[in-house]
Amino acid sequence: MLCKGDDYTVSVIILTRNSSATVEKTLESVFHQTRMPDEVIVVDGNSIDGTLRIVKRYPVKILKEPGLGFGYARNLGVKEAKGDIVFFIDSDCYAAPNWIEKALRHFDNPEVAGVTGETRLWNTEHACARFLAYVGGRMNMPKDRRFVDIAPTMNLALRRDVIFRFGGFDESLVRCEDTDLTWKISRRYKILYDPEVVVWFRGSPNVLVASRKCVRYFVGVGQLIAKYGLNREFFRFNLLVRGLLLLALLFSVIFLPWYVSVALFTLLFVNFVYKSVRMYLKYNDWCVIYYAILFTLWSFMSLAIFYGLYLGFRGRRRG
Repeated sequence: MLCKGDDYTVSVIILTRNSSATVEKTLESVFHQTRMPDEVIVVDGNSIDGTLRIVKRYPVKILKEPGLGFGYARNLGVKEAKGDIVFFIDSDCYAAPNWIEKALRHFDNPEVAGVTGETRLWNTEHACARFLAYVGGRMNMPKDRRFVDIAPTMNLALRRDVIFRFGGFDESLVRCEDTDLTWKISRRYKILYDPEVVVWFRGSPNVLVASRKCVRYFVGVGQLIAKYGLNREFFRFNLLVRGLLLLALLFSVIFLPWYVSVALFTLLFVNFVYKSVRMYLKYNDWCVIYYAILFTLWSFMSLAIFYGLYLGFRGRRRG
């Protein structure tokens, strides 16, 4: 059992890199909490856009991260943190005024090792960001409390001693380091989702930004599969199936009879139309037009899972 106590010290950790357009909003939200943090740590990944000039206006501890990845940067912040409870938020997000207060109360339950909550899109004027929020389930998140298996570091509080107990964030992962750690923690303790613990996030404003994130995400998923095996908590495998079908379609155009290509194209086209219509009827938002761009693009990008598998199995052999 974890120790129970009513008086906690709180550290907030913010990872940032070239986020001068948003980091001030993040810091303002953190320093205007109904329950103020005891310290705020900003881990900067060699920003060159003026981010640090903004950050230095606030009473924060600044750490430099030399580009060794998200897992390394988060571990660096946790090692320097003094708080009993460590709160994570991204530098393109901002927290509701009672974010810390609402989350902190749940740690009086000694079985609760982590708390997460609702993430809401603030960048709603960008159709791409809205589309991605719909696809990611961020626009209709649950309204009841529940225990979850995984949680994102854009909105997450964890007991610091538990982070160390489980070895911290896996620094070998290209991405999904938060998925990995919270998955391990939830096997033994409880991670509570409370919809009143609210963080607003920016989302990806265009296809280029979204695609860069997705490639790294798919590599990270492959590494998780190498580590834990197939798990629906980590990834929706229909996307990978579509990627393989697209490869098969290209192969069939060159090497197989025409009717094979027609059959594969028809299958993919029917799936695309079905998904598009279903999304529009569900959300009634024209932003679903982005599916026409991302259906093929992301399907191909999902093949990066195989590179992640390679990295994961190579790492296990070295270990």
